[in-house]
Amino acid sequence: MADVKVYGAPWCPDCRRSKQFLGEQRVVYDWIDIDADTEGLRFVEKLQGGGRTIPTIVFPDGSHLLEPSNDELAERLGLSLKAERSYYDLLIVGGGPTGLTAAIYAAREGIDSLVIEKSALGGQAALTERIDNYPGFPEGIQGGELADRIIQQARRYGVELLSAVGVRGIKREGEYVVATTEGGDEYCGQVAIICTGSTYRRLGVPGEEELIGAGIHFCSTCDAPFYRDADELVVIGGGNSGLEEGLFLSKFAKKVRILERSDRLK
Repeated sequence: MADVKVYGAPWCPDCRRSKQFLGEQRVVYDWIDIDADTEGLRFVEKLQGGGRTIPTIVFPDGSHLLEPSNDELAERLGLSLKAERSYYDLLIVGGGPTGLTAAIYAAREGIDSLVIEKSALGGQAALTERIDNYPGFPEGIQGGELADRIIQQARRYGVELLSAVGVRGIKREGEYVVATTEGGDEYCGQVAIICTGSTYRRLGVPGEEELIGAGIHFCSTCDAPFYRDADELVVIGGGNSGLEEGLFLSKFAKKVRILERSDRLK
């Protein structure tokens, strides 16, 4: 059982945002739907003196946050949201394997680097149950472990890393490149490398947008715990990733159905 508890409701957009943020940061938590769990609702009302503000997030030490922003969650989790300096030789936007590898190579050449990642360091690799096509691991490796190794290597070379910090703009000012974060901080460098990675492909069907985070998900590692003991889950796509996600979901749901548009699995 997780130490962090998130009290909320499926219709609450801030609940979905908070759950996504915690999932991206690989924070294990329990989800309590106060619309379906009367004890959970009573707990929230008691905690708030009769109020029902959600999400209500309770931490292991008993402290809690009401409807927190991502910045407030990041601060509570001990994530650094500001770099030590305002100037670096190299700015790298994106902290997945590509961005971190670039930072490691740069650091080995004596180039002072700052990596800025809007969600969690390690990118989608960190959220992948198992990776079998990464060189040097003939038996495969868990995505989270691979990401942790790359992060540790980057830190060993002195790379400064920011997570949960989005970049809203990059501009040229004279001989320098300036990156502005969503929080309004500016970082200056000689060069910027953009390593923002890929995004999840969507179906584009009616109702998809409204149900994202409340029935439709893109990351089983992040969201499978919501559906523990569910009667049935459906994975759309029968490729390698879909099958891997299905195998992982089978640890939680009683039945997993995989839908593939072609006549065979890929």
